[in-house]
Amino acid sequence: MLAYVFWHQRAEEVSRDEYQQRLIAYHQILQERQPEGFQGSFVLEMSHLPWMLEGPEVYEDWYVVENSAALDPLDEAAVSGICREPHNAVARLAGDGTGGLYRLKSGTFDRQQASAIRHASYFKKQPGMSYEQLYALLDQSNVESQGILWQRQMTMGPAREYCLHSTEVAALPAELEIVHIEARPIYTPEAQ
Repeated sequence: MLAYVFWHQRAEEVSRDEYQQRLIAYHQILQERQPEGFQGSFVLEMSHLPWMLEGPEVYEDWYVVENSAALDPLDEAAVSGICREPHNAVARLAGDGTGGLYRLKSGTFDRQQASAIRHASYFKKQPGMSYEQLYALLDQSNVESQGILWQRQMTMGPAREYCLHSTEVAALPAELEIVHIEARPIYTPEAQ
């Protein structure tokens, strides 16, 4: 399972309410369209992220797909047909934005879990540390029981290599240089 992640901020002159309404409307119509291989999307609001500009709150859109073959249908469906105008309406109000591709590493993605996310913990493998050592550390921290673990693919995007979505602040080893961010779901399919 993969997720295309898009981090974005509204333009400063745009109201938070208007931006969120347009963003939610877009995700609702994409959910109705259901491109091939699309498993669902969810949106988290965060006060900031280190790789985004200082300014308005940050939105983190997660577009979950079965596999890499589902990325092309999602890309096409997201900006055409019934999704075209809702996409363009929110895009016109956006400021800064960047994206990345993540693979599900542990835990399971289900839409109800997405609505329970309250924290995102970003971290990376330290220089000189092997992946075996990293996963041993994560196993000792019982990461699988803490939430949904994602790993960035092909060094895409500015974010750290790993993201753990959880309901509580994650208990991860300090040597991973964790960035903990409070997150608030503003769109999950169940909430609509």
